[in-house]
Amino acid sequence: MITKAHFRALGNLKILMVLPVILAMIVTLSSCGHKTKPAVNVTEIAPPPPPPPAPFEKVEIMPVFTGGDEALHKYIETNVKYPEEAKAKGIEGIVTVKFVVNANGSVSDAKVIEGVDPDLDAEAVRVVNSLPNFEKPGIQSGVAVPVYYSVPISFKLK
Repeated sequence: MITKAHFRALGNLKILMVLPVILAMIVTLSSCGHKTKPAVNVTEIAPPPPPPPAPFEKVEIMPVFTGGDEALHKYIETNVKYPEEAKAKGIEGIVTVKFVVNANGSVSDAKVIEGVDPDLDAEAVRVVNSLPNFEKPGIQSGVAVPVYYSVPISFKLK
């Protein structure tokens, strides 16, 4: 015969058998709501470098071309090729070109500020862009800085 104690023992046994199943279901359900993301390889990106300083109009010590201003004008005179079309039209004049002498002495950003003819202007810019580095850059407060520099380039037919 089955007694009350026997029923209690069977009831306790059923609870003990169901308890692990309930715990497993709880763990499974709780982990479903918190999906872990796959590991992502994150690399740090360096901030962009600061922009270069704007060129100065005038500095304490202006840039010096190797050999001085005479050598600069001689270089330009030697390297200018008079455009054939301008020769044929008899065009003459002085083209003024403004450019930047950078802190390392290199030349950049040449542009015509007083032009004569598109062909002569283009030739003047070409020659200025071909200039070798200046011997000494511009100096402001003891530091090499970019400086605007201008040169007149004369075109005369002989």
